[in-house]
Amino acid sequence: MPLRFDIEAYLGTNADQTRSDEYCYYCLKDGKYTVDVSREQMVDIWVKYTNKYNEYSNTNYSPRELRILLNKRMPTLKRWKQIENTIHIHHTTIAKITSYIHQHLFDELETEELSALANLSLFHFRRVFQHITGENIGSYIQRLRLEHIAYLLISTDLTIEEIMKCTHYLTKSSLAKAFKKHFGVTASEYRNRYQYTIHSLQNSFRLASKLDVRIEKIPTRKALCLPMSSIHNSAIYKATWKKIIGYYKSYLPATAKNKYISISMDDPFITNHKQCRFYLGFLINANIQPIESLTIQEIPGGLYAVFKHHGNYASLPELYRTFYENWLPQSDYNQKQPFSFEIYLNSPHEVDIPELLTEIYIPIQQKKRLST
Repeated sequence: MPLRFDIEAYLGTNADQTRSDEYCYYCLKDGKYTVDVSREQMVDIWVKYTNKYNEYSNTNYSPRELRILLNKRMPTLKRWKQIENTIHIHHTTIAKITSYIHQHLFDELETEELSALANLSLFHFRRVFQHITGENIGSYIQRLRLEHIAYLLISTDLTIEEIMKCTHYLTKSSLAKAFKKHFGVTASEYRNRYQYTIHSLQNSFRLASKLDVRIEKIPTRKALCLPMSSIHNSAIYKATWKKIIGYYKSYLPATAKNKYISISMDDPFITNHKQCRFYLGFLINANIQPIESLTIQEIPGGLYAVFKHHGNYASLPELYRTFYENWLPQSDYNQKQPFSFEIYLNSPHEVDIPELLTEIYIPIQQKKRLST
């Protein structure tokens, strides 16, 4: 609200008990913020008390008008700039750490070393990591390791002993105990229940042959992204895309040809959908830095199966099914990890729905047993 310097009681107090010339008494007392709320929560509070706001500021806003005003004004204020800058730094830092964990999943990952990499104290690192990911650092690493082992069980013919060696699990008993605790069944039971099989459909070879797949080795790429808090909520999905497009238009030159992208880090069949890591964003050049809420996601280079989708995005799941149930089992490849991404070569704003073009990238490796 506008500061009323003519009424001293409305002003906040500094640490030395003098009156603040920056904050009202609702925000600052004895040099400290009075409440720890987000900007969105503060807007909600004032909208709830619109009449009181109008009384203080000598205005006559409706709740809807006040919400629009505050959503424009509050991001420009010192307090919220400080908070949002801190939040962005924390998200960027944890995104770097989770990317490092993903790339070194079965190496020794000591919390002390990760906190040093994050440039945070051990206590602060643990607190920030749990706040952003919803899991403590140890549980997060353990879950990703077990989910990758589950993926190897159902997507390869490696024995449990071979999986232990390539994932550096210490003993079979420790793996068995951890696996059953997480999935509720033994590793053998999990494999027997869920292992991918070649479906004996009469048209399987016909479907596979219709899929135009090329094998391509790509370099490591980077994208500026926003995480999706729920991949099954269409309203959140649309809102996130709207933000991404807004960032793209605001921060990239009009001549930029950077492509939009979505990244899936997990197999939704294995990972609880609430914990699936899914990002929307756009590809960038190496010299572009993180922007506001966007974080950099690294796309690992290597061998990929690439196939193209024409038309409505709603038919993408059918194309994936053809790839996984027909093309992949008949090929000389296995999927290397539960990771994939889509590049959108155009958008519904540019062409009609039937003309939409999407490229799907799946990391692969030759079908062979891993060396011990």
